[in-house]
Amino acid sequence: MATKQMQVPELGLKAADQKSVVQVLRTVLADEHLLYIKLRKYHWNVTGPQFFSLHELFEQQYKAIEEIIDEVAERIVQYGADAPGTLQEFQEESRLKEHPGKIPDAHDMVADIVADHEAMVRHLRDDVEVVGEEHEDVGAEDFLTGLLQKHQKQAWMARAMISGKQV
Repeated sequence: MATKQMQVPELGLKAADQKSVVQVLRTVLADEHLLYIKLRKYHWNVTGPQFFSLHELFEQQYKAIEEIIDEVAERIVQYGADAPGTLQEFQEESRLKEHPGKIPDAHDMVADIVADHEAMVRHLRDDVEVVGEEHEDVGAEDFLTGLLQKHQKQAWMARAMISGKQV
């Protein structure tokens, strides 16, 4: 079977910098996929008095992550690389952790999602520094900053579901 050869685009970056930025994006894509899968799992399995609101929250968040996944994958291809697309690749490259075989209670589901969004914010801060300062890719820096802001907002929204007094 013949493999496709895409011409490496001239983006004003050294080849090594372009390759490093792609690796950062691959890791972000893997993180987003693990978070997406976890949100789907929680959406399907949430129970309790807050079922409806949490079911809706998880759905809203996994739909937002779906869009992010597509944007990150397309960004990788814009650099002339192939976007990864297997669960094995995502597990190997992700900085987030799964908890197979465990279904936490509703409160712990939300706390786990908050922790993952906050981890994404921390990781993306580091990624922004790498692509911006080390590789001088202002486009990738801006793109990742936008993702950081989205995760920060999603963390806040989920955190609000478990903060304060219970009704």
